[in-house]
Amino acid sequence: MAQPRRQPTGSPRAAILGFLLRCVAYWSVALFAVSRLPVIEETGIRLTLGTLQLAYRAIGQDVVRSGNLLIAGGTSVSIVSDCSPHVPFLIFAAVVLAFPTSWRQRALGIVAGGLVIHVFNTIRIMALIGVLIWRPQWFEFAHVYLWQTGTVLVLFGTFALWMQTMKPRLRST
Repeated sequence: MAQPRRQPTGSPRAAILGFLLRCVAYWSVALFAVSRLPVIEETGIRLTLGTLQLAYRAIGQDVVRSGNLLIAGGTSVSIVSDCSPHVPFLIFAAVVLAFPTSWRQRALGIVAGGLVIHVFNTIRIMALIGVLIWRPQWFEFAHVYLWQTGTVLVLFGTFALWMQTMKPRLRST
């Protein structure tokens, strides 16, 4: 005999509110950690610079790193905290952690999402360097509007794809 399907307890409004409150709680913890532990930003910057160096070498492009400065294609960019994907990743992680599913599924989501966000950020910076080389007058628009909007869309899209593969935990009534 088939088991009856368990229905979630409480109203959908309460479930959404709970999810949003958990998102805010996790995000608050992440912001506190970033503000108190400079190693988080420093690691994000170093990881971004290292990945960019590998990516440029993989495509046969000369690249020089001097501190946080990356010189490629006759132009240079300074990789600062805002260039690193650690803040978008922390936002994504907060939402994944707040989602009502198993801790294993959350961990898989955080790892997969982290990879997607990191790869996207690498492509974003390489594209911006290309803009600086070929159309420097477009840099401000591409940097501030195009790619920042793209980052938000990648976060939403990655979360939506992950969420489709997850089975939310349902409380029995």
